[in-house]
Amino acid sequence: MGLYNQIYLKMNGVLLAENTTIESALEADVQDVFTIVRNWSGITPAPIVRSATGSNVIPLSGVEFNFEQKMMDFELVGLGLWEGGLGGKSCLSDGYITNVPRSAGVGQTTTISFSFRGTPSAFE
Repeated sequence: MGLYNQIYLKMNGVLLAENTTIESALEADVQDVFTIVRNWSGITPAPIVRSATGSNVIPLSGVEFNFEQKMMDFELVGLGLWEGGLGGKSCLSDGYITNVPRSAGVGQTTTISFSFRGTPSAFE
């Protein structure tokens, strides 16, 4: 019996089975508002974006999603995040791949990672 959820990742509807880590956040460039009398008075709202970064191992058969080509083409991609388990929440966002590093080394699994920025959406 599982005690904790995992988050499963899809890009353009493709389940990324080789995904090893995923981190996602809602971000905004909010600015603090300061006044002489009230000191900190609150914030100035700013547009919100869904960001995500992930890392995937690369099997001998190759990368399961062509992050590099999607970035090179400035192609709009769909990101889907699903919490596993009963009643898991999900989050969908349309956006762009903004960074695609690869990593390899002696005694290490070769990985390809990505950064994504897209439309804001909450886990529901």
